[in-house]
Amino acid sequence: MEKSSCNCDCNNNVFRLNKVSSCPVCFGSSAQPQVPNNFTTGAIWRNPATETIVVTLLNRTNTSQTVTVSVIDWQSCDQAEMPKDAFLCGESQPSLFNGIPKPLTFTIPAKKLLTVHATPQNAWQSVDPVYEVFVMHPPDPVIPSLAPGDPVIFNTWGINNSGIPQEGNTVLHHQFQRTLLF
Repeated sequence: MEKSSCNCDCNNNVFRLNKVSSCPVCFGSSAQPQVPNNFTTGAIWRNPATETIVVTLLNRTNTSQTVTVSVIDWQSCDQAEMPKDAFLCGESQPSLFNGIPKPLTFTIPAKKLLTVHATPQNAWQSVDPVYEVFVMHPPDPVIPSLAPGDPVIFNTWGINNSGIPQEGNTVLHHQFQRTLLF
């Protein structure tokens, strides 16, 4: 077995991660590289009838998962975070926002659904009504053949006052894009 300059001290079960690194990774090593789990919708043009942006996050695992949700209003140069309310299994959670809105970090219990409602500010402004949804959850080790699938499934919709999803404001889980930024 070739000796690596990557400080991998294992002698068995080595594989190369061509897309991430040229260094070998040892199965069972505590120093395995982590793949960031930061996802974005990209910029979404808000339908004029959209009053609330809904983000659903379903924890499919048998353990709690901590997630962070950010909904950015790109309508102005401020790139302001939108105020949010959280609902766990349909029940309103205590308000976590007293003052300036910020990203919501929440630990979702095993096999539970968290729903986040973000409210666009200045929805009456029709110039560039663009927003973006970011979701971050803990990184996974880079072991492609052993990856169990996504522990948290997330989707987003823009809805009107009657709760009806608005055309063009739906992004499903597989349509989110992985990003290094958050």
